Amino acid sequence: MGRRIRWLYEWHGRPGDGSLERRGWIPEASLRAWEYQMEGERPWQFRNGAFADTVRVWKTSRPDLCEPERLLVGDVEEIVP
Repeated sequence: MGRRIRWLYEWHGRPGDGSLERRGWIPEASLRAWEYQMEGERPWQFRNGAFADTVRVWKTSRPDLCEPERLLVGDVEEIVP
């Protein structure tokens, strides 16, 4: 059985003049274990060829458990082996 992951993103550039780049991935279980939750409703759109994702800021309610306090996380969930 595979595990559920979400893509992590990083912002490059200045506010209003930059781009999102995929940085890696995080298991869905880690987001829950480290108590990350969506913060705010302002999403960004990421496109790379046919792949599209909606990216939102997630913040942990337990910064003592995990760094960084905020992550840019995609809405698309994938299952990997």
